[in-house]
Amino acid sequence: MIELRQLRYLLAAAEAGSFSRAARNMNIKQATLSRHILEIEKRLGLALFDRNTRGATLTPNGRTYLRTAQRIVREFEELNAWIRATNNGHAGKLTVGFYTSFSAGNLRATLSEFGERHPEVKVSGFERDRDMLLAGIENGLLDIAIMTGETPYRGLVSRPFWSERMLVALPDGHPLIARERIHWPDLSGERFLLTERDPGPEIHNVLLGKLGMPGYTPKIEMDDIGRDTVLSAIALGGRISIVAESALGIQIPGVVFREVHETGGHIRIGFSGYWRADNENAVLHRFLDFVAVRYSLPPIPAPQLSDHEAGKKLP
Repeated sequence: MIELRQLRYLLAAAEAGSFSRAARNMNIKQATLSRHILEIEKRLGLALFDRNTRGATLTPNGRTYLRTAQRIVREFEELNAWIRATNNGHAGKLTVGFYTSFSAGNLRATLSEFGERHPEVKVSGFERDRDMLLAGIENGLLDIAIMTGETPYRGLVSRPFWSERMLVALPDGHPLIARERIHWPDLSGERFLLTERDPGPEIHNVLLGKLGMPGYTPKIEMDDIGRDTVLSAIALGGRISIVAESALGIQIPGVVFREVHETGGHIRIGFSGYWRADNENAVLHRFLDFVAVRYSLPPIPAPQLSDHEAGKKLP
């Protein structure tokens, strides 16, 4: 059997045009290189080199064999490079679940920059509701889910990733559009339309906390509809909505966005990453390191395995 090492000797000799020069380039003895090339010729029953005092040149058979040898060595080296890249997270696959707009905001920016830095990684995104995302992590279809809030789930590791500004979506012509800044008291008495999907439930709680008071509960309608449908309904007038900053990428005619302010500045909503503690995908861990550096987060602590009832909230 001809070894890969012997093919490398053959390529080196062909490139150098001399066994002695090839041996020096490879830092081996000339006798060793000559012996291995001779063994190849004996096994093939072909003379690959014409040897003379000026060096060694390929025979016609040698040139034909060289093309195949070059391909074999190149493919073997590419395979090894791919394996090394996969093991250290530079190549492979990352499946990311989310329920937020991908048209703008930190999610889009983060995945885009990660893809640019690691072009050999295939990043697949799946937009689902929270229950489907948690099920996807549990059954291994997803490497990580990015969702609003910081709710803990058994069997999952989580950490806050980033936050986005909360905006009020107003129909064109609404009186509040004329205001340079909108504060919570300005929204008292308005009718709100939210989605039952993320981040609707969290925004619902924020509205109750900011606007609710004895004798007054804000009027909040929650429907099982998507973000685009919510904004399309806002454009018709009569209702407003609170959305995350990433919704700015959804262009709906007749809808105007304004920031919501309070004493401390902009109102923000947090996003967290959730993944299984036993996920050994090297690309996932490289992605987590990338997010930590990008958003100046502390290092991720070593995972502590508990039971694996992913998707069940802690009591």
